[in-house]
Parts: sequence; structure tokens; C-alpha cells
Amino acid sequence: MYHPFSVTETISVAWQILKKNFATIAVYTLIAAVIFIATPFILNFILFDVIVASIGVIIYIICISFVYLGFIKLVFQLIDKEYYDFDFADIIPRIKMLGSYIVLLIIVSTLAVFITEAIKQLDDGLVKYLLGIISAVVVEIFFLFYFPICACFMVDDNSGPFESVAQSFQLIRGNFLKYFVLFIFIEVLVVIGSLLIVGLIFVVPFVNILLVVAYRKLIYSHLDVDDEVTETL
Repeated sequence: MYHPFSVTETISVAWQILKKNFATIAVYTLIAAVIFIATPFILNFILFDVIVASIGVIIYIICISFVYLGFIKLVFQLIDKEYYDFDFADIIPRIKMLGSYIVLLIIVSTLAVFITEAIKQLDDGLVKYLLGIISAVVVEIFFLFYFPICACFMVDDNSGPFESVAQSFQLIRGNFLKYFVLFIFIEVLVVIGSLLIVGLIFVVPFVNILLVVAYRKLIYSHLDVDDEVTETL
């Protein structure tokens, strides 16, 4: 039976996943935090040359991407664990996933920088001001609104960078307003969580769980299948 995408149901399912698997998620989040904090210091100590340091930036991006995609894979495994067991190897991102994610990240970031620099070259005035605001909003919306769904397609469907963008637009198109409401809810959570470091440690994994569950719910909303609670828990 067709089940439309529901914001409240998505939040509820994500919360249940967090509660039932809190220990697993907490351990992964702790490991991720250590990697995020320790890697720059290690690279800074080893790669002291300016040119070589640029390689360190690339390594750091790869590390962050690896950990992020690994978390998405973990959430998918936790969602489906009622049907089969999984082990550590099942949450390791594949090379294609990692490559697709980094390629898309680099392309979008490069375009954002290029557009920003082009706008800076314009004469001061209303046009420059409006174009600056529009470009910033578009980039932020893509990174925060569509990019997580692209990452889910890369992990769940083994999609390439451009394919995942097309799929994400197609997936969200029929539920744009509902997904936008979820997006606002996530933004509020991040703002509240940012008030305390402890809050961010809790909010960041929960937000990512929300996005994965939203992806899975959106997929089901486009299929003529019975989306029972057991299919997402």
C-alpha cells in the first residue's frame, strides 16, 4: 500500500533507531570525533612543507568522507538488521562510493568558489549584493538539502556523482515542502546543539540518522509497496 512521506514518522523512526542502538552509534561517533580532531594535528606535524601540506588537506578530506560514508552505511545496517546480521566489514565504504562523494564535493566546492570570485569582480551595487545572497543560499541549500541524499544514493545504490544528483532531485521533487520542513527542523536542532559541545555530539549523529531515514522513507513513498514499521526499524 502506498505510504506518503511523513515528517513526524521520519523523526519518530530516527529517534527509535538512536535509542535502540545508542551504544553502537555513540562508539562510532566517539571514534569519528577522535579522527576529526587528531588527523589535522598529525598531518601538521608530519607535513610541514607548504606544498606537501596541500596533500595533507586532501588526506583529511578523504578521512572525513570515509568516516561520513561509513556512518551512513552503519545507519542502513541498523535499519535493516532485523533481516540480517552485519559485521564491521559491512560498514566500510567502497572505493567507488568514496570516489563519487569526493568528486561531487570537489566539483560543487570549486563551482561555489568560482561563482563567488566572479561576483566579487562586479561593481559594487544592488546587483552584486543580490547575486551574492542568491549564490550563497543556493550553495548552502545544495550542500545541506540535496548533498546528504546524494550520499545516500552513493551508498545504497552505488550511484556515481552526477547520477546521484539527478536521483536526489527526482526523489525530493514530489515531497519538496515536507522535506523542507524536515530541513528546518534539522537546522533548529543544529542551532540548539551548537550551544553546547555535548549537544553537538548528540545532535550530529541524530541529524544524519534523520537524513538516512528520510531517504529510505522517500524511496518507499515513490514505490507501490507496503511500508510497515518493520521495514524501517
